[in-house]
Amino acid sequence: MDTILKNAVQSIQIGVEDFESTDPRRMLSATRNITAGVLLLFKEKLRLLSSPGSEEALIKQKLSPHLSPSGAVFFKGEGKKTVDVQQIKERFKSLGIEVDMVTFEKVNTIRNNVEHYLTTESPGAIKELVAGSFLIIRDFLTNELSHDPADLLGIKTWNVLLATADVYEKERDECKQAIEDIDWGSDAMHGMAAELRCPTCESALLKPVDPEFEPVLEMEFKCMVCGEISTVDDMLDKALEEHFSYETYLSVKDGADAPLATCWECGRETYMVEEGVCLACGTSPEHERCAVCSAHLGPEEQEYNGLCGNHYHQLGKDD
Repeated sequence: MDTILKNAVQSIQIGVEDFESTDPRRMLSATRNITAGVLLLFKEKLRLLSSPGSEEALIKQKLSPHLSPSGAVFFKGEGKKTVDVQQIKERFKSLGIEVDMVTFEKVNTIRNNVEHYLTTESPGAIKELVAGSFLIIRDFLTNELSHDPADLLGIKTWNVLLATADVYEKERDECKQAIEDIDWGSDAMHGMAAELRCPTCESALLKPVDPEFEPVLEMEFKCMVCGEISTVDDMLDKALEEHFSYETYLSVKDGADAPLATCWECGRETYMVEEGVCLACGTSPEHERCAVCSAHLGPEEQEYNGLCGNHYHQLGKDD
């Protein structure tokens, strides 16, 4: 077994041992070791793809060009520094390596939050990290490294990962169902609710404190990872941004209408253009069309007292 792969396996195994320990001080060690193990698996793939004689170029931060005896240019890796997370993502993309980087980014975020903010007071965060890592480890070992995860990691370690992931999935399903069962009052709010995330640790494991509380914007949710209590209003802006991320991308790429706009009343990016209402403050347009030319008035023109931008500014010039 190559050194990188061996270190990856050992890091994951030690991380799982830390995770199982009753000593709360070892929780931070668990996050470091498990995340490090996943990164080492990624580097092992790049090592395997590096050309013979290239000094394992694909895992090195610094590359230098060389000429072969035939005059062809090839690259060699230099130094001891290996690729960081961003470089791994870039090289995987250019090499066509399929990895669930969305899940990995969440795992890495949890690791950073635990290390810098939540420390040993959040075993739920560690559980989420282990569960997310399990999904990546399973797929990457099988699809990219052609290893049986149970054989490589050992049955004991594998069973802990498997059991933790099962527990996490059950918790996630309960949270999703609790959010689904709330009467959100509109399709727009219902769609937004699926993207609610804890402002402190960005976990989606949220449960309503009182699912029948009104108004819904003031409904409180408890994060099952870090324990923080947040209202829907605390999470609204980011949830809307995520819910409409694709439509927003298309509006920039193709010039289509943006799905969200800044509300002229509350100043938040929570005005839904198609529905004609701000989800944060409930404001709707007072003026639909320009009193002069009958042009449709957008949210940015509501403060012009029933005029479109052109006629409002023209009126200012006439004065």
